[in-house]
Formats: sequence, C-alpha cells, structure tokens
Amino acid sequence: MATKVLMPKLGLTMTEGTIEEWKVKEGDIVQAGDVLFSVSTDKLTNDVECDTAGTLLKILLPEGETAPCKSVVAWIGQAGEAIPHSEDAAAGDPAASAVPAVPSTSNGRISNGAYIRATPLAKKLAKEKGCDLASISGTGPKGIVTAKDVEGAKVGPKTSPMAAKLAEELGVDVSKLETRGRVMKADVLAAAGTGASTSSGTAAAPGGNDLPPVKVNALRRSIAANMAASWSISPRVTYTHPVDASAMKDLRAKLKDSLGNQGIKLTYNHILMKVTARALTEFPDVNASFADGMLTRHIHVNMGLAVAKGDGLIVPNVKNCEEKSLAQIARETEALIEATRSGKATMEDMTGGTFTISSLGPYGITNFSPIINQPELAILGVCDIVDTPVVRDGQIEIRPMMNLCLTADHRVIDGVMASRFLRRICELLENPCLLL
Repeated sequence: MATKVLMPKLGLTMTEGTIEEWKVKEGDIVQAGDVLFSVSTDKLTNDVECDTAGTLLKILLPEGETAPCKSVVAWIGQAGEAIPHSEDAAAGDPAASAVPAVPSTSNGRISNGAYIRATPLAKKLAKEKGCDLASISGTGPKGIVTAKDVEGAKVGPKTSPMAAKLAEELGVDVSKLETRGRVMKADVLAAAGTGASTSSGTAAAPGGNDLPPVKVNALRRSIAANMAASWSISPRVTYTHPVDASAMKDLRAKLKDSLGNQGIKLTYNHILMKVTARALTEFPDVNASFADGMLTRHIHVNMGLAVAKGDGLIVPNVKNCEEKSLAQIARETEALIEATRSGKATMEDMTGGTFTISSLGPYGITNFSPIINQPELAILGVCDIVDTPVVRDGQIEIRPMMNLCLTADHRVIDGVMASRFLRRICELLENPCLLL
C-alpha cells in the first residue's frame, strides 16, 4: 500500500513550508533515511528524510510551492502501484498540485487527509455555496461545523493559514481580494498597502534593458513579507545616541588574550549583548511584546543577533542572556553564528527572541534605522566606530565614537522611555565597571 509523504512540522510556530528542492525524482528508488527534499520556513531550511523504502510514485508539490504542515506532498510505494484517487487527481490539476489543501468534498474530507467535523446539512450547504469547510469555524459541540455556520460564512477565495492570520492582524477582508488561485501572504500585504505587488499577481513588464524577473528564494520571500508586516504593525521611531567607545575597546583589549586562551574570540558584539541584556532587566517594558491590547513582559532576555546568510539575514538568539557571563555569551553566540551559516541551526535557536541587535559597523555604516523583528518591541542598530574630534573639559580630543540607533514601537515605548533606555546602554558601555 502506498505511503504518504507529509509536509513536516518543524516547530510549534510552523504552519506551512516551502519545497526548496526535491533531491529525488519520480520513479527513483529510495531507502529509509535517504533525503527526499529540503523544506524552508520563515526561519530556516531543513532536509527531510524518507521514513520508508520504496519508489517515489508521485510528487504532488513542486519546487518553490508552499503547503500547510501535515499535508501530503508525495507518495511512496511499489513501482507501478496506484495511489489513492483524491491525491492523484489533485496532482494532475496544476492548481491543485500547487496547493494540496483543496476544497472540501461532500463528505467533509480534504485531499491532505484531514477530516472536517461537520453535520450532513452543513456539508450539503457548503457544497452548494462552494465554501471550503476547512475555513469555517464550527460553533457546534466539540467544534463541529453546523448549517448555521455555513450560512453565515462568506464565500471567498481559499486562503493559506499564514495569509489568514496576517489578514486578521492587518484588517484585510480576503473575500474582496481578486487573486489567481489561493490567497497567499503577499496578496494580503499588497491589499494592506504594504506590498509591492498587486493583488492580481501580475508584474510590470520588463523594460528593454531589463532581465526577465526571477522568483527569489524562500528566505528572501520570508524576509520581504516579515519586514512589510513589521512596517505595517509597529508605529516606529528611531533614536540615535553617540557613545564614546574608548572603554569598550579597552575592555576588549584586556580580556582578549585571556579569553583567547580558552578558545573564545571576544568581539564588540559580545560586549554589546552583555550590556544591553543588563539594561533590559532595568526596562522590562522594552523586553516585552504587545498584542490584542495586552503587554507581555518577558522574564528572561533572549538576545537575538542578526546574522548574514547568503543574500539574507537570520536572527538566532542566546537564551537567558542576562544570567550569563561575557565568556558564555561569546561562546554561545559564535556557536549560533556557525550553526546558522552552515544550516545546522534548529527552530529552537530561531524562536523565542525578546530583543535584537543588528550591527552594520563592519560595513562602515554610521547611521541607520533597523526594522523591528516582530513580535519584539525594539531593535538596536550598532554603527561603525569612527575617530571623531570631540570637546572634553574645554579641549578638543580625538575619540573613537560610535552611534547606537534604537528603533522602538511607539505603541508601548514612548520617546522618554526609549531615550532613557538608550542612555543607560551608553552609560554601561562608557563605564563597564557599573556591570559589577
């Protein structure tokens, strides 16, 4: 009997995944443990191994397409074996193969194998109205969908789980969107005025000197969607404060050799993470998240550091940063950076962050406005250290000055709080002994 290959659920927050690459093709013989395909989420990319031996009979989800977790993406069985009709039919339909979760049939079962609990009359009405039972919230016992639920449901385009969640947050009525096929995250962002594409999914024709447009990878698509969502969700203000980096440079110089003997390469980012974690414990409203009119203050500081990978950025985070020594922070941060760039970082490494630091100092940037990493409330941008003439005790001196740029969500963090928090970071950097 043929075996389903499902879209994996790689973490609690994962709702859908994108097939980056099929490592095998239809008709190939596979063994248990062989890598079937690589799947990407908005956080990371992982290889998915085969659970059973056999022949790859059918690929339902092509490369570059997205599907909900636990939906069927392929079938494995004996060579020549037939696969169940519903999935086979979906695979033969280009629209259905792109979106495995097809509309509910009259018996309430959808193509990915999930069963929608609904009354017989509700199923009949849903079929007549062309409604997707999976998109209707049931109000009957144990969440069963009733005829009343179907009658009150709006008939609209089918929507991906991520797009539905984003539409609710941004107040977009997906029933009014005109799309080709299922409504996706990009369609919702475009309708909210935050995306560059139109809801019809068409792109501007390239000019005579332009190359044909190409589809970017899943990481870049995720970054684009998340940044656009953050831009829409958070009313943000960026505050810039100069800091004399003399003490920070001196601290690194004094500790560099002793930590180096332990195999630890101390950087300015490590010192900044330690100092910022301390400041966050003094400003709990900054180390927090805000949703549905509720402010959640986080007990620990999970410090994220933006890491370049390929043509994008990924933000792993050091857990409980406020409790750790500078050596521990340095060791864990470098291990996370290596794991991120080598593709070995886990979902746990990427989730649960409460504050992020983004450093463009190594690239010569002296001022910028970083975008908040949702659902966090602020992000600290770190700039280049530049020898600058400053006045000290009436005398002009050359000092290594560095700008710190704090972007904060003004729904919670007003100008006074942001200024005090940023000033406290500067005080700790200029007087590291205060950490004691």
